[in-house]
Amino acid sequence: MGFEIGNHSWTHIGLSTPRTAALLEPEIALVQNALAKVGVPNPTSFAWCGNAFGPEAFRELQRLGFRYARRGMQPEQPYGKIAVGPAYQPERHHPLLIPTTGEAYPDWTLEHFRRVLDRASAGLVVLQFHGVPDVAHTWVHTPPERFEEYMQELTVRDFEVIAIRDLEGFLAPAPPVDPLSQERYPKTNEPLRAPVEVEQTRAALPRWTITMRRHAYTRQEAQQTAWLTPQEASAYEKLEAPPSEYDGIEIAPYPGGARSPRIGFLDGAIAPLRGSKLSVFLPWDKSAYVVIDLPELITSTVGHQYLAHTHVPTIWNDRNVWIENVDSEPMPNGALALEWTLPNGVVFGSKATPGPHDVALELWLRNGTPDKLEGLRTQVCAMLKGAPGFTAQTQDNKTFLAPVAAARSDDGHRWILIAWERTGRSWGNPQCPCFHADPVFEDCSPGETVRLRGRLWFHEGDSIDAELAEARKRFSVMPGTRVG
Repeated sequence: MGFEIGNHSWTHIGLSTPRTAALLEPEIALVQNALAKVGVPNPTSFAWCGNAFGPEAFRELQRLGFRYARRGMQPEQPYGKIAVGPAYQPERHHPLLIPTTGEAYPDWTLEHFRRVLDRASAGLVVLQFHGVPDVAHTWVHTPPERFEEYMQELTVRDFEVIAIRDLEGFLAPAPPVDPLSQERYPKTNEPLRAPVEVEQTRAALPRWTITMRRHAYTRQEAQQTAWLTPQEASAYEKLEAPPSEYDGIEIAPYPGGARSPRIGFLDGAIAPLRGSKLSVFLPWDKSAYVVIDLPELITSTVGHQYLAHTHVPTIWNDRNVWIENVDSEPMPNGALALEWTLPNGVVFGSKATPGPHDVALELWLRNGTPDKLEGLRTQVCAMLKGAPGFTAQTQDNKTFLAPVAAARSDDGHRWILIAWERTGRSWGNPQCPCFHADPVFEDCSPGETVRLRGRLWFHEGDSIDAELAEARKRFSVMPGTRVG
C-alpha cells in the first residue's frame, strides 16, 4: 500500500486564475514550514484544490520543482457527478495534471468502484478519497465500511497500490505536451484578475514605470512586475527617470515584483508585500539604495499581527485569511505615508520624511479591537542588496549597539545607520544581508494610538563613535534590550 504526505495548499484555494496562482508559493511554504516542524521533508507531489487548475499555477508548480500533481476527473466528467474518469496515461497526461479515475462520494457502490478499476486496461487508475470518514465535508464522505469493501476488492483483483510520488518508473522519458496545461478549470466568462500588486501597478502605471526606472529595473523585470505589453515595454526602455524634485536625501516606494530586496534567506521571505517597503538612495551614489521594511513585523502577545512576507504563520494565516498589499502614498516634501487596516480593526501606519542628511521615520498603531494590545514589538529591516559596497553577507561590517544598528562599506569609510526610540533589539541577518534596530510600542488600550520615532542617516569617516554617542542621547533603549 502506497503512502506519502503531499501538499494540498494552506487554505484550499482554487488555483484556476492568475490572482490565486500568485498565492500558490506562499500557500505551499506555509504547509512546508508546518511539516518541517515535525521532521517531514518537503513534498514532491501536489493535489489541485477543489480540482481547479490553470496555466499560471501549472507553471508555478514547475518552477517550484514539484514532480507530480493530481487533478480531478474534470474536464472529462462534470464536477459532482458519480462517473468514471479517465485512466492516467503517462504518454498522454503531464505528470502535473494527473487525472482522477474515481473520485469517491457517499453514494458510491461496490459495483461503481469495480467499473472504475476496469479502466486499468487503458492505463493507471487514480483513486481520490477525501476522508474516511469525512464528517466536516459530508458531500465527499466515504463510510468506513464501504472503504473496507473497496480495499478488499483491490486485494482480490491483485492491484498494486502505490503513492503518487512512486510513479517515477511509469513516466515517459520526457513529459508529454498536454493541451490541458494551457487550459483552466473551471472555465469562466468573467475577466481574469491579475495578482493584487500587478493590478495596483497597472492602475498607477505612469508612477510605477518611473519608480521602476529609478531602480534600474530591466525590461524583463518591468514586464514581470507590471505585466507590460510589448509596446509598453519598448516605451519603458526609452524612459528616463526624472531627477528628484526635492533637495537632500531621496526616497521612493520599492517596486517589488520581479526583484527581491534580499540576496539570501529568500525562503524566509516568500511573496513579500511591497507596500511597507521604501528605498532610501545613498547620498554618495544616486543609483544605490537601501530598502527599509517599515515595518517588517508587528507582533503582540496574541501572535503576529502583520508580517511583510510569508514565513512563520501570522494570526491571519491561522484563520486562513490573506492580507492584501496596500501601497504607500506620496506626501508633500517627498515624504511617503502608509496606512493599513487589518481585519480585526487594528490600524497601523508609517511615515518617512527625507531631510538634507537623513530620513525621519515614524511608526504608529491604533487599536480598533475591544481588547488591550500588549507586548507590541516590531521589526524594522534595512536591506542592503541594492547598495554596492555594503552587500557582503557577513556580520563583520555591522555594529549593533542599541538603540543603533549600522553597516560599514567595504572600504571602511562610509556608514548607513538606523536608530529608534524604545529599541528592544539591535541585530542583523548576514544572509539577507540586513540590519535592524527594532522598536517596541507601548501597550495600547482600545481606541488609543501609540507612536514610535526613528531615524536613518549616513556618515562618511573611519569612526562612528560620535554618531553612536549622539544617538544614545536622543533615542531610548528598552530594559533587557537584546543585541545580535
